[in-house]
Amino acid sequence: MPSSFQDPFSSFLADKTLSIPLGQVLLFTLLMTLCLLFGRHKLGLLISYAFVFFWGFIFNRSYFVDLLGNTSSGLYIYGLSGLVMAVLAVIGMFNRT
Repeated sequence: MPSSFQDPFSSFLADKTLSIPLGQVLLFTLLMTLCLLFGRHKLGLLISYAFVFFWGFIFNRSYFVDLLGNTSSGLYIYGLSGLVMAVLAVIGMFNRT
């Protein structure tokens, strides 16, 4: 018998459609190709994080509004946590280990 966690999680992922604008996909592909060609793997990971963070917010905006209501504090928390993660990634890029 499935646990109570699997039912809401699987229903959240089921029957979803994702439509990303072609211009953003082309920009993402171009940037990733350049990063791979020039061997800038860490920069490529940071760019991937930025795109996923942006797409994650844009496509789940209605879910966040339902969860948090019409308060802007949730938006600030999401943005601040993303900024903190990006800053930590940049700091990690400067480590030579």
